[in-house]
Amino acid sequence: MKKIVMAICGVVVFCWGAASLRSGALKADNLLQESSVVERTVPESSTVAEPAAPEAPAAPEPIQETPMPETPADEPSGDVSEAPSVKEPTESAPADEPISETIPESSTTEPSSSDSSITESSTKGESTESSTSGTSGSQTSSSTATSTSKSDTSTASNTSSSTTSSSSSSTGTTATSSSTSQEQPSTPSAPSAPGSTPNPAPSTPTPPVQSEPKVQASAAVIQETPAAFSETSTLQLPSELKTAEVAQSDLKGYELPLLSSFENKAQAALIYDGIKKLGIEQEPDFNTEHLAAKLYSDLFGIEITGTPEKQADEISVGSLLYRKKDDQLEMIGISIGKDYYLTAEDVEVEVSPDATKIEANEDIESSENDNDQNNEESDKKEKQRQVVLQPMDIDEEVFVQTLPDVTLTEYGQTILAEYPASINFTENEASKKFISTIAEDARKLGQEYDVFASVMIAQALLESGSGSSSLSLPPNYNLFGVKGTYQGQAVSMATQEDRGNGDLYSINSAFRKYPNYAASLGDYVQLLRGGISGNDGYYQKAWRSTAKNYLRSTHALTGTYATDTSYDRKLNSIIAVYNLTQYDRVKVDQSSGVFIKGKEEIPKEYRSMMRYPDYNGINYNTSGSYPVGQCTWYAFNRVKQLGKSVDDFMGNGGEWGTKGKALGYEVSREPKAGWLISFTPGTAGSDPRYGHVAFVEVVRPEGILISEGNVYGGTVISYRVIDANLAKSDLVTYIKAK
Repeated sequence: MKKIVMAICGVVVFCWGAASLRSGALKADNLLQESSVVERTVPESSTVAEPAAPEAPAAPEPIQETPMPETPADEPSGDVSEAPSVKEPTESAPADEPISETIPESSTTEPSSSDSSITESSTKGESTESSTSGTSGSQTSSSTATSTSKSDTSTASNTSSSTTSSSSSSTGTTATSSSTSQEQPSTPSAPSAPGSTPNPAPSTPTPPVQSEPKVQASAAVIQETPAAFSETSTLQLPSELKTAEVAQSDLKGYELPLLSSFENKAQAALIYDGIKKLGIEQEPDFNTEHLAAKLYSDLFGIEITGTPEKQADEISVGSLLYRKKDDQLEMIGISIGKDYYLTAEDVEVEVSPDATKIEANEDIESSENDNDQNNEESDKKEKQRQVVLQPMDIDEEVFVQTLPDVTLTEYGQTILAEYPASINFTENEASKKFISTIAEDARKLGQEYDVFASVMIAQALLESGSGSSSLSLPPNYNLFGVKGTYQGQAVSMATQEDRGNGDLYSINSAFRKYPNYAASLGDYVQLLRGGISGNDGYYQKAWRSTAKNYLRSTHALTGTYATDTSYDRKLNSIIAVYNLTQYDRVKVDQSSGVFIKGKEEIPKEYRSMMRYPDYNGINYNTSGSYPVGQCTWYAFNRVKQLGKSVDDFMGNGGEWGTKGKALGYEVSREPKAGWLISFTPGTAGSDPRYGHVAFVEVVRPEGILISEGNVYGGTVISYRVIDANLAKSDLVTYIKAK
């Protein structure tokens, strides 16, 4: 009798486990996974090796650089890695709970403290939770996790074990999926599960579990992220999801800076309030002066007063820009930094096909004429007056009226509180290496399938803890916490559920197990482009063609992809820290550029914008720290000639960015005339060991003009035009001389 009872119990347990896997009730909520978007210790332990240096095309080959002498004093250490805490949302109400979890092989942790990981603007409550995963069915593997969590405070302090890697959980999604046609919502408020897609192999993905990056404290247990994976071209995603044309961003390459980078927060408010107006139809007579007056009045409660002056070396954010027209000064825009400005212009927009059909059908005479007219009218465009963003591309002399000292109005304070990149994440090498692992596949998918690669990479970084979570590591490769099965493969993980009153409880759920990272990226694309069951356009507002820029895309994912109300801010902040919008553009041309030996050979469009005197040939480097004729020697002398200076011991050309930052110089990824440009070793034909440094003469939208030494030998100074994609990539750094 006892055997019969035990057998019946076994059958019941087995059926319950199978049903939980096959039903649509599994939702991507609160996965207890390890993560480390930015780390304070052992930054290279959970990432792939550096990608191979790009090959440099033959172009005139620069003279071999001589290694620079060591600095007499020790160089300051690099940036301290910090880990962002992530708010944990639930279906009923957002919650914020970073989780510290053991590695899959371990079942216990010994908590120890670590340094503060991030700074956030808001304060949240605390909660503590623990859970242990179960074992999945015959097609799943298992993982055990124990977690403790503490929410963010204004200066969040995260803890992690000396034998654990950090992790997080979130209730950040609203859609579910299953490996069968039967679907059951996990809660009444969650959308129905995605249905099957034209690609029969994987089922339609569900939104992932939102992860929470934290500090990793020990190298002993940090797992290595694999470097190689299948090409995305082998994914065979549904062809109907492809886009015929890559939608261009209305930010035109501009990337919103972190809020913490502004000393004057009034400037941040002006930038965001201006960007919010992009693409919105204005009155036909609305002009740049109206725009400036509205921004100044709404944000600062002041009127425009003062007299414009000739352009200075640096144009500060909020400055009004003028140029002469018929001996009168005409306002052309409001500076938002990085050599961009806001202005008002007429923009061509497509007229709704439905509206034009009504108009076209009023006077049709035949079905043939009707078809012809509808075809013509469906492509009809009209002009609208809109606020637009433009790069600085002005040959004429510019006059500047600097923003005075101002105080934000109540409205201005509201705008500042809404600033989209307000989480103070810090860059580190581990996350940079993870980005290099997936970036090019993300770029390719973004270009082909109408999504933002920058957003895709930021989500992968956040959800997987830079590829360090147990779910994202081999053999699971799940970068986005997507639930269900992929080609029949799944892994069981512990997740957190909300009872509807804020009380959390642990359950085991099945998460997709992929053969490689590329499959995970492709599944993510299929989710965003294919939608969920019964609603193909569920994520349409996040598409490139609909959102128009990455800020609107991350906003559209907040509340749909994840219920975390700070989800977009976290993504935007990560994008700003790692300059991820570069992957929304076509791949950087790694050619050396156009070498120009004589000034008379410089293209007219660049030569007309040159405003610095030619190098006078004087050697100001009296210490002899830079060998005569080297690129470093010229860079030092060029800025000294113009009344500025750099240190005598900046290292080799490729080190000037890192060394400059350590020594307190202003360093940027944005090209600026009058600044120095440092090329990483091997970039654009530079020495593969020492890199290169040069002086930026002119910046244009399509590229930059540099002057440099050590290309033709001796003390010959030459010029070169560098493509904008390379000039704005992370392969170069710009340093402002003091």
